[in-house]
Amino acid sequence: MAYLTKLNNRDINTLVYNYKLIDYIKYTPIYEGIQNSNYILITKNNKYILTIFEDQYVIKNLKQYFDLMTFLKEKNFSCPSPIKDIKNNSINSIYDKPYALVNFIDGKYLQKHALTHCSQLGKYIANLHIITSKYPKNIKRRFNKNFYINTIKDNHSQINQYSNNLINLFNKEISELHNINIPKGIIHGDLFPDNVLFNKGKIVGLIDFYFSSTDYLIADIAIVIISWCFYSKGNNNMAINTAKVNEIIKSYNLVRKLSFHELSSLNTICKIYCIRFFLTRLLDYKLKNDSQKVLTKDPKEYINKLLFFVNNNIQFEKILFNE
Repeated sequence: MAYLTKLNNRDINTLVYNYKLIDYIKYTPIYEGIQNSNYILITKNNKYILTIFEDQYVIKNLKQYFDLMTFLKEKNFSCPSPIKDIKNNSINSIYDKPYALVNFIDGKYLQKHALTHCSQLGKYIANLHIITSKYPKNIKRRFNKNFYINTIKDNHSQINQYSNNLINLFNKEISELHNINIPKGIIHGDLFPDNVLFNKGKIVGLIDFYFSSTDYLIADIAIVIISWCFYSKGNNNMAINTAKVNEIIKSYNLVRKLSFHELSSLNTICKIYCIRFFLTRLLDYKLKNDSQKVLTKDPKEYINKLLFFVNNNIQFEKILFNE
């Protein structure tokens, strides 16, 4: 989410007419985030999210994300789904950019998470994976091996500014993907805290499915571990909250059984996703967007988390398999 394309009252009035938004009241830009432009549209009885898509990869693949979101909605999974206008279109264009209107989920993301929140999330992810196992289509992986190789190559000098040995470490971890043979399916792919909405302490939905892909199912758990379960010990040292990790894995396992091999691969998958988020943040950082409109996050955070996994060979399989 971000605020990159500015709309005026005339734009909004046209949109309100096209979608028959009865009793429209006002619109508000959403300033947080790093991807696309988002507004909240408010009517007397409803709220909607208007998204103007800025990310070229998402634009090229927008239909497949909408197909997935529509499928999930039909299966009663709580997530945004596209709304059609008076011409039965779910995707339109403004200022030569595609945009869409989706339903609003009445919830907020949490800054701090208790074990009960982690327990809910584990079950929620497992339920998502069970539902998507029936999805008849694949979604191409955006962050495949070519992404890592090409991005590292194109940003060699910038990466070396963080550490001379970082590229060697990246390449070593990426090479480990050859040795992984575990279940794949459609994942959310971006389960940071701000994409999980709560209301009165209960999860009410997941948002932002624009990084979804066919990938290792355990990757969604890896993303949650590295974005929900770390805390700073100062001096760039990171530590992991093992109670939260245990709660996420055990609660997930209650809904969808995890295999020994999935959990034994989790340490490697966590490292791969630390590299992914470092690289994507590095690319965002290079854009030098206006900080008043786009939230730019520090890439170094994920180097520190990567080093934690490198220096601590966590055996996640012991959480369920006492070996």
